Amino acid sequence: MGFLSAVKSVRLSAGSKSNADEVLPVVPEDGCDLECSTCTSKFSSSLKLDRDTPLWGSVKPWRKHILIATGKSDWAHGLGDEAGSLTTVLADWSPKADVGRVIVSNSSLSVPAGYFEETDYDKRLSNILVLPTMYEAQGVSLKASESVANFLSTIAKPEHDGATSILDEIDGAKIVHKGHKAVILLCSHRTRDKRCGVTAPILKKELELNLREHDLLRDANDNRPGGVPVIYVSHVGGHKFAGNVIIYRDTGEGIWMGLVEPQHCKAIVEETIIKGRVYPQLLRGAFKSDW
Repeated sequence: MGFLSAVKSVRLSAGSKSNADEVLPVVPEDGCDLECSTCTSKFSSSLKLDRDTPLWGSVKPWRKHILIATGKSDWAHGLGDEAGSLTTVLADWSPKADVGRVIVSNSSLSVPAGYFEETDYDKRLSNILVLPTMYEAQGVSLKASESVANFLSTIAKPEHDGATSILDEIDGAKIVHKGHKAVILLCSHRTRDKRCGVTAPILKKELELNLREHDLLRDANDNRPGGVPVIYVSHVGGHKFAGNVIIYRDTGEGIWMGLVEPQHCKAIVEETIIKGRVYPQLLRGAFKSDW
């Protein structure tokens, strides 16, 4: 804990072109120890991870994260190569508003009924979750790609207040606020690199065990507000820093961590998810949204 005693806060960039900085508190000396002694899960010693390169600053500044529901935990190599996924039309999308980097990912989010049975991709419906706003467009088709882009551009604007400016639906897709306390993303893209494919399921198990203890765990069929789902996502960069964990809180923070191990999961739930405090030694990047 010596490192933490010298650091009182972490300065977070709100965006690549923003002058606004926010301060996110770090875990104090009397906080939860990062490494839990009771955790029994371990990563294989054969995993080749980069523990020498500094983590902080190893990701480009970003402001929003868009998840495309696929109901899967692994995908084709390229973002736009996943047949039938909305990422085939959104892989190169960028917001009209000057908001900085927006990440688009395939995800394990549940898909509407009939998704896998529909072979005509133009008729296949999916869902889109925008983080950290927690807004989801449900029942979106590939045919609605232009409307979807307009919706995403609107919700990504810096001045978006997370409330009245959002439409109730778009081309038949219903827009809802999920009401999550936080969302945890784990890169599980084995096709790109097996390290994330190996580490993600182990981390998911440990995170869910600890979330359940606080009645925070939410699975695909649990829509109670105030919970925390754990979601697999496609390649986000930096497989050498597996496990890659990205947390979005309902208070607007995006917190990207690297080299996360099973013994860290209890502390992450109790300090970062519940209290909004971070461990600087795990941080790759972070921001505080201004909406």
